[in-house]
Order: sequence, then C-alpha cells, then structure tokens
Amino acid sequence: MIGNKIGSLVIELEETDSTNSYASRLLQEHEVAEGTAIMAHFQTSGRGQRSSGWESESHKNLTVSYILNAGFLPITNHFVLNQAISLGVYDFIKSKISADVAIKWPNDILVGNSKIAGILIENSLRGTKITHSVVGIGINVNQIQFAEYEPPATSLAKIEVKEFELRKLLDELSENLDKWYTRVRLGHFRQINQAYEEAMFQRNKLATYQTPEGKFQGTITGVTDDGRLEILKQDGIPVYFMNKEVRYLY
Repeated sequence: MIGNKIGSLVIELEETDSTNSYASRLLQEHEVAEGTAIMAHFQTSGRGQRSSGWESESHKNLTVSYILNAGFLPITNHFVLNQAISLGVYDFIKSKISADVAIKWPNDILVGNSKIAGILIENSLRGTKITHSVVGIGINVNQIQFAEYEPPATSLAKIEVKEFELRKLLDELSENLDKWYTRVRLGHFRQINQAYEEAMFQRNKLATYQTPEGKFQGTITGVTDDGRLEILKQDGIPVYFMNKEVRYLY
C-alpha cells in the first residue's frame, strides 16, 4: 500500500476515555503517521455508534483506533471505507472461530445472532474530501459475562473456551485491515462491495424489521453506493434506510 502499513506503529495505553477521542486529540496536536494504532486496556468512556456506550472489562478485550489518511477518497465513496474495515474485522473473527460469522449492516460483526465486534468510523472533511479517518474497533475477546443487549454479546473466549493474547491479536487484526484498505486505495470498490454483500447478516432471507411506522417483513438484497440498506418488501417494492432508521427484530 501507499504509506505506512496499518498497525506498523502502536501506541499502547493502560487507560483512556476512548481510543477514538485520544486519536482525535493526537491529530490536533501532531502530524500522525498513517496506520498508527492506539490500543487501550481500559476505556472510561468507550463509544459505539451515535455515542452509544461500549462495555469492556479491563485487560479483557481488544479496543483500538487506527488513524487513516483517506484524502484520496471522495466523500461520495465514503461507505467503501466502512465496508473495507468491516471486512477486515470479519475476516479476522472468521480466522479465530468455526461458527457462522456475518456483518450486520452497517458495521457490527455477529456470530450467529450475537454481537462480537463493533466499529465506529469518524471522518474529518475538507470540502468534498476526507482528510483523515479515525477507525475505532471493539472486539470482545476474553470477557465472558455481559449485560443484556439486543443483540446479545458474545466473545472469542466464550465461543472457543480459551483465552487469547491481546497483543498478538492486534497484529493479526492489523494485517487483515491492511489487506482490505489496500484494495480501497487501488480503487477495487466493486470487489469490496461484492464481498461485503456476500457477508451480510440476513441477506436474501425473509425477516421482520421495525421502523417508526411499524413492523414489516422483507428481504435484505444489498446496499447502495452511499451506504443505505436495501430491503425488498413482500409486495416487491424496495425500501432504503440509513443507519438507525430500521431495527432488526430477532
């Protein structure tokens, strides 16, 4: 890839508010090498999508943010970065377990119906270009007990009944992310989209969904270029949703 390999520089922290917030502050104060990873053993204010919380016991899970300089990517193609990162995490999880893994649109990773990883990408813009992206990833690794969530949470240790070495996992995760980010740089958007759609949770399966207008049944068929979820209703009419506009019913 052009520039530094993802994860070639790692800043390891005992504790911080959130790795995404730490990365954002770092970018304001210094010039940061592309691919820099900020790993924290505990986050006092871990964040998920739309500022929702992320539960993680100290020294149990992989909580890391990567700094990427995606200035080559027009804002109209921003979702391909989300797809590539999701695929990197998806491939990493698949390499560790034998159970069914899927990407729940837009960027949660599920094992069966349980969530094992989440992604939060925060882009900084200049005009119609992304100047840099902070890619936050949380993966449940050695934590066994979780509060009640929808979908419920699981972890690598809970599935495989063994503990994992976090630092080694970070290197393996970085390798998977670098593979897909290189494809973004090379402009292989169609290949990325195809792989993402093939990995999507409930794709081509009839399921029930919830919107503010009520429940309906439909089949996920894919995503649009700008990242909207496409669901084909039973009457044959496609409907499109942005993040948080539709809820999966389990």
